[in-house]
Amino acid sequence: MSLRNTRAAYGWAAIALHWISAVGVTALYLLGEQMEDAPDRAAKIAAQNLHVSVAVLLFTFLAARVLWSLSQPHPRSLESNVWLQRAAMAVQGLFLLMIVVLLVTGPLAIWSAARPIQVFDLFAIPSPFPVRLNWLHEAAEEVHGAATKLFWPLIVLHIAGALKHLVIDRDGTLQRILWVKRARPS
Repeated sequence: MSLRNTRAAYGWAAIALHWISAVGVTALYLLGEQMEDAPDRAAKIAAQNLHVSVAVLLFTFLAARVLWSLSQPHPRSLESNVWLQRAAMAVQGLFLLMIVVLLVTGPLAIWSAARPIQVFDLFAIPSPFPVRLNWLHEAAEEVHGAATKLFWPLIVLHIAGALKHLVIDRDGTLQRILWVKRARPS
């Protein structure tokens, strides 16, 4: 398997970035929910610090996922229904857009409050803003929260599509994003 994608298969870089991103985004979503469900201010701050620290660790992988996806050819679709092809492309595009929006608005929500981003209490990334910008802070928080609302509907559609290809079509589409077996050539 090569590093780069071809029109027949995903390369190992795309596969690794896909799965790291899938696990990472899911973990960040669940950590964000834990923050929202915190019973008190101290628990909320602790959950927020963990969410932010994990996000900083994953930032490079998520940014690489988006850039790699935009710079690589995509394997030809094995889906014969053009509407389902377009739906799959829309779901994938919305996932990438959601990641970009979250990568931008997450740090902005903290920095616009004139606070540094603390990473596991090991180091801090200082805010580029010397004073709190309420309008930017509120906008970043609002957009960040709205973007997370896309998470579960996109996951459901993505998994439903994968299961359709695995169980009904049996066309090798799912195997393209797994290491277990190469997709058959198209």
